[in-house]
Amino acid sequence: MARIPLVTREQIPAQEQEAYDAFLQSRGGRANVGPYSLLAHMPAMAQRLESWRLYLRDEASVPQKVQELVMLTVAREMDCAFIWYAHAAAARQAGVRDDVVDRLRDKQALQNLEPAEQTAVQFARELLQQRRVSQATFEEATQQFGQRGTMTLTNIVSCYAVLAYNMNTYELAAPAHATEPGLPGAVA
Repeated sequence: MARIPLVTREQIPAQEQEAYDAFLQSRGGRANVGPYSLLAHMPAMAQRLESWRLYLRDEASVPQKVQELVMLTVAREMDCAFIWYAHAAAARQAGVRDDVVDRLRDKQALQNLEPAEQTAVQFARELLQQRRVSQATFEEATQQFGQRGTMTLTNIVSCYAVLAYNMNTYELAAPAHATEPGLPGAVA
């Protein structure tokens, strides 16, 4: 149970009920799933965040496999169980090797990554741990993904960090996953 209860339409201020309805409709009636169970308390913000997330997911400058690996890196760096729950199996399906997913989950050194994967993980870790990216990592990211892809990486890290901050603040636990172990050290 999260620190705040699920919100209903009746609990939303009248001037935001239209945004709540639109947000609920855009989510296929599933506003109370994952981070959106929290963010629905501010439906206009939730709509904007979801639009940002969906825009990034469709951005072709960073391959889907690398995007999923970046999301897992954010989940692990921020100990966010729900992002891990939502993306570990998806990362495997997108082509991230099983040993990479497992070693990332267990905070073990990653071995034999492809250059694009290594760059993306390093980029995400630096941005989250140091709040900036070194010149060498920036140059490598720009070489691997181009200027647009480097901006995409920055914003994937940022978007998922926003989601993780919300889920961690409100202690949103992840449900058990059918095939993936939970994230050690995260809110359970």
